[in-house]
Amino acid sequence: MQRILPETDLEKKVMCLGAVFIEENQVLDELFQVIGSDLEDGKELPEDIKAQVLDEIGEYFFRLDMNYGPDIKIDCIGILEEFWGVRDKATALKNLENIRLQGHRTKFNVLKSCLPAEGTVDAASLSRFKQIFAFDLEEGQELQMSDEDYRKLAQWIQKTNRYLKDSSILAWDAARYVHLVRLSYVAGYLTDLEAWAEILKLAPLIEGRFDSWMEFSQSFLIGRTFWSGGDDPQVKAICEKLLGHPASPWHFFSWT
Repeated sequence: MQRILPETDLEKKVMCLGAVFIEENQVLDELFQVIGSDLEDGKELPEDIKAQVLDEIGEYFFRLDMNYGPDIKIDCIGILEEFWGVRDKATALKNLENIRLQGHRTKFNVLKSCLPAEGTVDAASLSRFKQIFAFDLEEGQELQMSDEDYRKLAQWIQKTNRYLKDSSILAWDAARYVHLVRLSYVAGYLTDLEAWAEILKLAPLIEGRFDSWMEFSQSFLIGRTFWSGGDDPQVKAICEKLLGHPASPWHFFSWT
């Protein structure tokens, strides 16, 4: 029998990292209809009730198959190939390893390191910034970016110093990692045992890196903006909902 759900608190906490991608389907309000009577403001749940509540939350946020079953297998295969270049187990594992070792945070951190911590971005810094930004582009890939576009991006990265700690945009990479494991499992590229093994490989990377889910969500949103090139109000609203909704899994696992 396949193991769809986590068995340990560590597995559950790591699965919480991918909650934003689950809440894209607006499940929190539906979940609250199931468990809302147990979630009174300021009330500490008895351990047995807490376990029952987490079981219900798990059916929405912790399952490897995202609670959709085999009907979305074809969709997952298409998403993996189009957006991740994943076509089989080998390419799935390669992508997961890349996120663990580098992810988007590596390039972001290198770009940030060539900029002054504050103040004007001088011509020499901007020149280094442009070279670093373009160094890993594939042959024939061109970006329609003017010097002013590069300067605005550099200034934006510079301003993120106000919100990011040493963890940088690790939250974005961690959330993507959990989502990629799920997609690869549903697509049939990873078995349940392989999927849980990959999930646990993420644990040492994120342990002690955030002080709160607020800090995690800021790291996630800045990372997503860096990846997409612009803010997404809908994703920001999802993070805000996960931070404040009484049925959010983030309320049950602290970073301290």
